[in-house]
Amino acid sequence: MLSPLSAPVVTTFVALAAAMLALWAPRVWFSPHARSLWVLPFAVALLAAQMAEVVTTPGLVAMFVLITATRVGYQVPDGGLRGFALALMLALSGGLLLHAVPGFDNPRLLDGVRLSADAEPYTKFLNFDKGVLGLFLLGLFAPERALRRAPRGATPAVTWRLAIIAIVVMGLTVAAGYARWDPKLPVWWPAWLASMIFFTALPEEAVFRHVIQGGLQTWLGPTQQSRWTALAGGAALFGLAHVGGGWVYVALATVAGLGYGLVYAITGSIVAAILAHTALNTLHLLFFTYPALAR
Repeated sequence: MLSPLSAPVVTTFVALAAAMLALWAPRVWFSPHARSLWVLPFAVALLAAQMAEVVTTPGLVAMFVLITATRVGYQVPDGGLRGFALALMLALSGGLLLHAVPGFDNPRLLDGVRLSADAEPYTKFLNFDKGVLGLFLLGLFAPERALRRAPRGATPAVTWRLAIIAIVVMGLTVAAGYARWDPKLPVWWPAWLASMIFFTALPEEAVFRHVIQGGLQTWLGPTQQSRWTALAGGAALFGLAHVGGGWVYVALATVAGLGYGLVYAITGSIVAAILAHTALNTLHLLFFTYPALAR
C-alpha cells in the first residue's frame, strides 16, 4: 500500500513535477521568456520541501553549488575554470543520484511492499535530490539541446528497436535468475508511474544521456565513431551507477543503458529517452517479478 504523505510533501512533489513539465514551455509558446517559467513552480516546491523537512540547510547549499557549477560549466569558455566547474557538476550529480549528498530526506512512497510471494520487499522513495538534479541539468545545462524534438518519422524506428531492447533486457534478466514471468496490476501503479517518470527516469536520463552522451558527442565531433563512443560511454557509466546491485546487475543496466542511448542517438530527444526508460521499467513491473526474486 501507499505510504501516507502529508500535504506539504504532496505539494513538494507535484510542484517539482510541474517545474519539470515547464522546462518544455518554449515549445508551446515559442517565446524565449518561457524558458524561465520552471522557476516559479520550483520555488513553490522548494518552499514546501522546507516546510516538510524534505530538504535542510546542507541540501540548500548543495543545490546552490550545483546551480553555480552548471551555469559556469555551460557558459564559460574552455579553460581551467570551466573544467573545474564541469568536474564539480559531475561529482555532485553522482552524489545526488546515489543519495550520498546530505541535506535531503526523501519520503517513502511504498514501504516494504511484496508484490509476489517470491519477490524481494520493495521500497520506493520520492527522490527530491534526484528530481532537482534532473531539473537543473535540463534547465541550465545546454537547455536548447533538452528542447530538441525527435525528427518526423522517427517513431516506427524507435518503436521496433525499443521492442528488441525490452526482449533482450528482460530475457537476460530472467536468464540471470533475477526475475520470472509474473503479470500483475498493483492498485498503486499510477502513483508509481508518475514517480518513475519524474523522479527516476528523468534525472537519470538527464545525467547519462543529456549531459554525458550528448556532451561527449558534442566534444568528439559529428562523426559516426564519436556517436557510438558517446553512446557506449553513457551506457557504461549508467551500468556502473547500479553497482550496489552486484556486477550481474551492472551488466543488465549497461545493456538497458545501450538501449536508452540508442533511442537518444536516433532521435536527439531527451523526452524519447525518458519515455523509453519508463516503458522498460513499467514492463518489468507489470509482467515480471519486481523488483527481483528474493535471494
